Order: sequence, then structure tokens, then C-alpha cells
Amino acid sequence: MIAPHVALALVRLCFDAAAIAACGVSGFIAWIAPNRLGLAIAASSNFLIVAASSLAVLSTLAWLPIEAAMIGDSWQSAVDRSTLSVILCDTAIGKAWLVRLALSLLLMAALPWRSGSIVRWALSGFLLTSLALTGHADMDEGTRGVLHILNDALHVLAGGAWLGSLLVLPGCLARLRDPAFCTDAKSALRRFSSAGHLAVALVIATGIINTVLVLRRWPTDFTSTYQMLLATKVAFVAGMTGLALMNRYIFVPRMLTQPDRAIIQIRNGTYAELALGAGVLALVAFLGILDPT
Repeated sequence: MIAPHVALALVRLCFDAAAIAACGVSGFIAWIAPNRLGLAIAASSNFLIVAASSLAVLSTLAWLPIEAAMIGDSWQSAVDRSTLSVILCDTAIGKAWLVRLALSLLLMAALPWRSGSIVRWALSGFLLTSLALTGHADMDEGTRGVLHILNDALHVLAGGAWLGSLLVLPGCLARLRDPAFCTDAKSALRRFSSAGHLAVALVIATGIINTVLVLRRWPTDFTSTYQMLLATKVAFVAGMTGLALMNRYIFVPRMLTQPDRAIIQIRNGTYAELALGAGVLALVAFLGILDPT
């Protein structure tokens, strides 16, 4: 049988992926795409939004009993009422779980709203930032603890918005060939580029601050599993940043002279970013359950 700590990492991965997909897709529709293009992307991305919202609810429901199993070091603790009650009522983990459950259920309730992209974006954004309520950001106390939580919340929100929005970028690129949407698609790509610069800058800056707050040093001790995985995450994020810069400053200018080839190159670069982003999510899921010391 799978160990509780592995199950916790997997449920964290599912939750992170769901919240990121919901936040990125909803944010692209609400803030990046012009209205008509946004409606078209919303229609084609409806299954993704429904799947992400459903996974957010299911992974949240699974989270609490798995936490109980990990704390009790036995799967029997996952169904032990007294253990679940103590976690739910007397710990930060339980309070954070209640927040996530409420937000994920509200996200599901917002699905029928045809013009509810902003609401879904806000709910999924809060769902993402709820990750900062537990974990390593919760280690500190007082002012330092508050600043750590706020920095971590901004880190996951910026990173999630960046990664999640990449899911609909290939569909936006495809509409550059459609005369009915070409102008709107170009406008969306310009907005995405501006927002992407800000998101990447925030991810890097808040990531450095988080590393200093948690480790108080750069992760160079590869005898530590935590530091090795963190260094790998940094490398993956650097790769994503390099691909994003290549798309923006090498392939986008080529659209003036070689539009078809440039669109293919940008699309392939986007898929590569998503692949690295999936690696980052997997690393983050396991980093969250490891002792950084």
C-alpha cells in the first residue's frame, strides 16, 4: 500500500494542478483575451475548467484524512474520528483545509455562470494562495511569519497564473489564422506578453525571498534531499524563463516575416514550458512535505 506521505504529495500535486489550471484559464479569459475571443476560448476550454474545479474539490476532500494518516503514521488514523477532530479544530492544517473546502465548493458553484470568469479567477486565485496558510511559510511567527505567508502567497499566485494561462495560449495562437479572430488574438498576445513579464519577475523575486526565509542560504547542499529538489526546481523555472524570453524576443518578431513558422515555434515553446511547469509542480508537491533543515 502507498505510504501516507507519498499520498499526501500526490494529493497536493492534484490540488495544485487543479487550482493553477482554473486560475490561469479563467484569468486569461477575464483579463487577457478581448471579450469576443474570451467567449470563444471559454467555450473551447469549458471541459478543462469543469475538470479542474472538480479535481480541486476531490483533492481537498482527500487531503484531510491523508494528513491524519500521515500524522498518525497509519492509514487507520485517516478514519479515526478523534484524530480528524483534533486536526480539524485545533490545528492550522484543519483551519486551512476548511478554507480550501469552502473555496473549492464555491468554485464549483460558479461554473454555471456564463459570464463568471472574473469570479472563477478570484476564487481559484484565493484557492491557490491558501497553500501559503500551511507548510514552510507557517514556520515563522510574528511579523516575519506574516511577511513569509504573504510572500509565499504572491509566489504561488504569480507562478500559477503564468503556468495556468499557458494552457490556453496554443488555442489563442491557432486563432491568428482565423480572419474573424486574428485582430483579437494579436491583442491578447500583446497583453499576455506584458502580464507574463510581470508574473515571471514576481516568481523570481518572491522565490529568492522564500529561499532566504526558509534556508537562509542558497540550496547548494546536495546531501539534503530538500535542497537538491529545490535546486532542481530553480533550474526548471530558469528553463521556463529562458523559453518565455525566446518566444517573446526571437519568435514573436519573426511573425512579421515568417508568420506560419513563428506560430509553430511559439506553440512548441509553450508546450516545452508546460512540460517544465509540470516538473515544477511535481517537485513542489514533494518539497511541501520535506523538512528543509
